[in-house]
Amino acid sequence: MQSRLGAPFDSRSSRRRVTWMLIFAVLILDRVDGQFHGDPDHIVFPGPVGPRSRALVSKPESDSETPISLDLATRLNSIDTLEQFMQLLHGVPVSEKSVAFSNRFGGDERSNAVKPTPAKCMPELQLVPLKLDDDPSTFVFPICTRIKRCGGCCISPLLSCQPTATEMRNFEVVVTSVNDLNYRGRRIVPLEEHTKCKCDCRVKEEDCNDRQHYESHNCACVCNNIDEEEKCRKNDLKIWDSVFCTCTCRAQEPCTTGYYFNPNTCRCGPITLSRPVNRFTTTNYNFTNRRPENRRPVIIPLDPSDPRRKPKEDPEYK
Repeated sequence: MQSRLGAPFDSRSSRRRVTWMLIFAVLILDRVDGQFHGDPDHIVFPGPVGPRSRALVSKPESDSETPISLDLATRLNSIDTLEQFMQLLHGVPVSEKSVAFSNRFGGDERSNAVKPTPAKCMPELQLVPLKLDDDPSTFVFPICTRIKRCGGCCISPLLSCQPTATEMRNFEVVVTSVNDLNYRGRRIVPLEEHTKCKCDCRVKEEDCNDRQHYESHNCACVCNNIDEEEKCRKNDLKIWDSVFCTCTCRAQEPCTTGYYFNPNTCRCGPITLSRPVNRFTTTNYNFTNRRPENRRPVIIPLDPSDPRRKPKEDPEYK
């Protein structure tokens, strides 16, 4: 009798145990999946941001996005072929340097492989609109053309392909109306054509403000108040603004009545007056330069011929 009742009870409890284990596993997987944000190549740890993580977050973009120096980027920008790039590498066999990547593939893969040509910074044909004005009732033909403009890759994200020499070219277009295609004449549209290009800093010296100085070897505007920046980075409640060179609070919380947000402490504090005000007391003007009682008043005689005593005409009745 006991064995008959115990068997279904054990099977029922084991099924419940398995069910609870499955539910617990699903909850754990769902929580772990919900904690992931951003780039899949980065590891995100749950919990508050520690001091080391804050340092990485507040790190300048030029440091986090530039794995190579600008000197090396300048050398790599001057390379024209894959063979020249292989000559710069260390530990490459002589056979690989001579034929580059051609012997890395076999059979059809090697015959179909194409050596890519580096897209260097140089003038190239690009689409440019032939726009006269913002009048929607006019139509210009042609609406665009191809003209040489600077384009290509620069190794460092701090650099961009920029023109060093330009010249103006005039293009003749036909102007008509949009609705009835009524001829309105011919117009000249001047366009700037780039003749020489180079990889140069995106940030220029004129982009710096009064609190910054320009470092050409880093292509960046650097704040002058370094001491203030170091103190700001040590404060967990504040963050350094490298653009305006100021230390600001990480978060500004709303304050209740009678309190204000203090930007120095990054917290709400009570509003206090410099001196208490009692509206039931009268003001006592205790002047120290009063005339003594035993001294006669000074009488100043008036001169009737004084021009300042003459009445002036009312400008309204002139």
